[in-house]
Amino acid sequence: MNRTVLKNMKRNLLMSIALIIIIGCSSSNDKDWTILIYMAADNGLNDAALDDIAEMLSATFSDDINVIVQIDYSENNETTGTYRYHIYPGEKKQVSYLGEINSGDWHSITDFANWGFNKYPADKNALFLWSHGNGWYPMNRTLDPCFCPDEESQDYISIAGGDLNNALKNINAHLDILVFDACNMQTIEVAAEIYKYTDFIIGAEDGISSEGFPYEKILSDWENYSGVENTAEGIGFNFHEYCWLNSVSPISCSVIKTACFENVLDDISEFSEIWSDYASDEIFYLSREDCLEFNDSWVSQAMDVDVKEFFCRILDHEPADSTLTAFCIRIISSIDSCFIFQDAGFYTGYTSDYVGTCLIWFPDDETLIYCENRLEEYLKLEFSETNWQEFLANFFQ
Repeated sequence: MNRTVLKNMKRNLLMSIALIIIIGCSSSNDKDWTILIYMAADNGLNDAALDDIAEMLSATFSDDINVIVQIDYSENNETTGTYRYHIYPGEKKQVSYLGEINSGDWHSITDFANWGFNKYPADKNALFLWSHGNGWYPMNRTLDPCFCPDEESQDYISIAGGDLNNALKNINAHLDILVFDACNMQTIEVAAEIYKYTDFIIGAEDGISSEGFPYEKILSDWENYSGVENTAEGIGFNFHEYCWLNSVSPISCSVIKTACFENVLDDISEFSEIWSDYASDEIFYLSREDCLEFNDSWVSQAMDVDVKEFFCRILDHEPADSTLTAFCIRIISSIDSCFIFQDAGFYTGYTSDYVGTCLIWFPDDETLIYCENRLEEYLKLEFSETNWQEFLANFFQ
């Protein structure tokens, strides 16, 4: 074999290797984002869901974004059952009809997410969970409002029962952003269930008006941000801006960077370990008394406070123990590092500047809230591993 033939063979081999490398390196998807919106509307929110889909149709975005909606309509709606739509600016294309499903079953979330992210592959993925919400409560749907209730199936997504954890951990694709378009879902207990399965969690610690998140603005601005973190912050900003411009008050929406969330959990675990024996001290009572109360719309007593505000209020009372002071400063710093968006600088409607991160369970009446099956439910949560409930038990002494 002469040298010319060998030279040509070598050149062809190198070109083949280069082509393989190029193909391997360019395996990224054609689309930048796939945004899935799971609308559990088989309840009193059916009309609000229709309004939000109309907002999506009014948005302006490029073909680099897939916007896919699954909506379970109410049985009282003109259209019933569950549909999947591909949303374009000004156009809604039906992708499939599923018939009647149970949108309060966690498998429905997982099935939609796996189908959507597989059928519409993209470099980055976002999932909106749209419905009623009530934080980590309850175990028994007949007692309280709940997350993703399905009136026809008489079912819901149980946080304490592990449903939300199961739904997200069984999603096959990487989830960059998770948004709760539902009331009171930005709680430390809810986040502890799911922070391992997404990079950012966006939600409100307070109730959300029937208008929900401003989808026209969110989708229109989506491509203006560079990087996932800026996109997550932009969603939070759009929510605050929309509420402020439309005189919707109070304004509550924060963004959790989940890579930093474990630091907050570790700090609360240490706090519970060190200070549970002193939980009945006056400084903790006064600090809890000064906190704004949340999630009190359906019972006579409030159940939650903002986790950052509680530790800020302790500092306001100037602890005599320097160790407690140092700890509060540290945990507030951890919270601020984790909650990368808390306040857009607009008037929020709250009387405290400390709120805006997430809720933590801190009832103000032991006999009504703490002793009636709540502890049994709480111990089923991942967050109970911090032993926060032991601090509460001693606090009520």
